[in-house]
Amino acid sequence: MVLHEQLRAIGDGKGGSGEKGFTLIEIMFAEVYLMIGLLAIVAMQDTALSRNVDAKRISIATNLAVEMLERVRYNSPNNSTSVTGTGYPYHNIRACNYACSGGSSAGNATVNATALGDYNQWLARLSATDATGQTLLPSAVGTVTSTANGTADLGQVLVTVTVQWTSGLRTPTINMHTIVAPL
Repeated sequence: MVLHEQLRAIGDGKGGSGEKGFTLIEIMFAEVYLMIGLLAIVAMQDTALSRNVDAKRISIATNLAVEMLERVRYNSPNNSTSVTGTGYPYHNIRACNYACSGGSSAGNATVNATALGDYNQWLARLSATDATGQTLLPSAVGTVTSTANGTADLGQVLVTVTVQWTSGLRTPTINMHTIVAPL
């Protein structure tokens, strides 16, 4: 009789040992919460990786813009003198690392050997690739414009260097300006 009462107590969930377990519903809810947490971590990882790529590209574009500005500043006596019929040597430069509309153009740099050399080197740097052959700045376009700035007596020229590229649906742009004048 005692064995029969013990079996009945266990069957009713009133077992003598007091053991209780998780139900299937509780385990399923725990798994759902775990999956939501893991999905959030994966989404954060993806965002972190894409922001690292964006930061690298901004750094590369900034370095390219600064490099061209330094080239222009180094050659400022040549850049601040307008060539009759043509304009400033560093004006209307457009360098693309792909088949962009209008294509790459040395602009007025063709009238000055130094400016033309700077254009050719800048075009090559815009087209640089990493170790896997990926273009560092996808669909990059670099432009340089030079315009008279202030009074003509000072001979100052405002030089604007722009580098833009595509990053998904966005087109980030780096603009830098400097003023050069003859020595």
